[in-house]
Amino acid sequence: MSQNRSVLVTGGLGFIGSHLCRALLREEPGILITIVDNLSSTEIDYVDLKGKARILIEDLLTFDHKRERFDEIYHLASPVGSVGILARNGFVATEILALMHKVTEIAIATNAQLLYVSTSEVYGHAGVHHEDSPKIAQDKRGTRMEYALGKLLSEHILFNLAIEHDLRFKICRPFCVIGESQSHEIGFVVPTFFRCALAGEEIPVFYGGYQRRSFCHVSDIVAALVAVQRKGQLGTIYNIGNPNNVVSIRGLAERIVKLCSSSSKIVDVDPQKLYGKKFIDSFEKIPDISRVCDHTGWVPRFDLEASLIQIMQHYRLRS
Repeated sequence: MSQNRSVLVTGGLGFIGSHLCRALLREEPGILITIVDNLSSTEIDYVDLKGKARILIEDLLTFDHKRERFDEIYHLASPVGSVGILARNGFVATEILALMHKVTEIAIATNAQLLYVSTSEVYGHAGVHHEDSPKIAQDKRGTRMEYALGKLLSEHILFNLAIEHDLRFKICRPFCVIGESQSHEIGFVVPTFFRCALAGEEIPVFYGGYQRRSFCHVSDIVAALVAVQRKGQLGTIYNIGNPNNVVSIRGLAERIVKLCSSSSKIVDVDPQKLYGKKFIDSFEKIPDISRVCDHTGWVPRFDLEASLIQIMQHYRLRS
């Protein structure tokens, strides 16, 4: 590979983005990475990226790309988190669409290959989902549905723009990403449970905690993003996740309590009493990842137990 290959990572100081940048730098020491991030979701310690990547703390919408050259773009800048998006209720979809239009403008102007990071929320209903599974807009009113529809509409617009312009793109839909440095403050369940368990506090679960989730470690997600960027087919959508890591939310809480040797009690909490009626819990979704495995050779490596142990060690080192 060329030692001066240039890559733009939007949202590169966020949870997935920062892990992605570190992975790219490890794999390709000569790579030129530009990170654009406005730190609007959560601020993760990025001191190790300083001096190794060009870091621009600004909104992507104001980023001046006229003199830029990029070979690849990873677009992760987005409102995020079941709780984090609530403050933008009524504007979440607008922001998602504006960011999508901006990044496609950059990709077209610089002839860069764009990897658009969407979400598994686009399916809108429970089940094992292939990329071609039906997408359902539920009657539920809430910020999460607005987020899902914003992402789904962005996907459709990308295909339409590619008809009108020389736009090379691929799409990934991550399923339930977990890992080190994820924030409990914006609604992610694993860091919330670890924070409570390590502090001996009650662990809140919603609706009995019987909802099942399919969790995938961020290292596997990052590897999948890179694999799709390099080996995936243009104009193609890929599910990325780990269908072998299915667990109920209550079962997850029980595992974390046991791992931490915690005295924490698991208690049922009504999320709408905490966050209001605009909060919607996610539906059960499990990824069919046969397409990404067939097209790129990527397979997830981290099982749920190994993922949780690694995350616990991360928190204990920082406690």
